[in-house]
Amino acid sequence: MDSQEQYEALLAKWGYADTSVEDHARRQRRARRVKAVVAFFKNAVTAIKKVSSRPQQLGQASN
Repeated sequence: MDSQEQYEALLAKWGYADTSVEDHARRQRRARRVKAVVAFFKNAVTAIKKVSSRPQQLGQASN
């Protein structure tokens, strides 16, 4: 019995389950979501800056 099996047997004896794999997957999903949200807001800010840096020519459009 290697150390991982001993660890799992001890957890089972104490009534606990090894959730390290699920925890790792959960952290990865959360990191992907955070990365997507950050990218969305970064793109939004970039688009707003790009639009606001253009000279406004609303007066000439009505001629």
